[in-house]
Amino acid sequence: MNANSFFNNESPLVSLLNRVGDLIVLNMLFLLCCIPIVTIGAALTAMHYVCLRMIRNEEGYITRDFFRSFRMNFRQSTLIWLLMMVVLLMVGTDIVMLPRTEVTYPALFHYILLADGVVVLAVGLYAFPLQARFVNPLHRTLWNAALLTVGSFPRTLAMLVLMVVPFIILFAIPQLLPIVVCMGFSSAVYACAALYDPVFRRMEPAPDTEDSPQEDENESI
Repeated sequence: MNANSFFNNESPLVSLLNRVGDLIVLNMLFLLCCIPIVTIGAALTAMHYVCLRMIRNEEGYITRDFFRSFRMNFRQSTLIWLLMMVVLLMVGTDIVMLPRTEVTYPALFHYILLADGVVVLAVGLYAFPLQARFVNPLHRTLWNAALLTVGSFPRTLAMLVLMVVPFIILFAIPQLLPIVVCMGFSSAVYACAALYDPVFRRMEPAPDTEDSPQEDENESI
């Protein structure tokens, strides 16, 4: 293999470098849109939208696709995010405050609270990509996310691990902060998209040559 073929636009090395560059851009867009905090849900949805298109080799312009999804899904994604934050805040408050009360609670109660928090996070793993891909009312999106959490449990566990990895890296090796800032979250979501893509494909309607959905529009399930 000569140097020209090794560095041409279709070589594995160039494809890998292009993908890394896309993930860096996507990670920067995500972090930028997370700054107001309340917009984290819409930013997550947009990142899932772009990553799923990457997995399917359907991506166009990263910035354009990201902000299109951010704008289209802002309201419902924000509601999902706020609901998650309220529940997690309640669970976290209970976990912190219960040991400080005069009443002694069994250890099992603390584990149940912790499990509740993990379930909420697991449902969120599917809620935002479902919002990015399908058009449904809020309650239907959350219900579908809950069904997938249980029905695709091995994938759910793998996705939970993937999404925690950036935080583990920051805690264990703070020196790797620049890498996490550059592409830590987008890489995790990209890997998650590869896991849930086969599940989503089974949920999507069969392609119809006469009336196939447009690429940039969500589909309902």
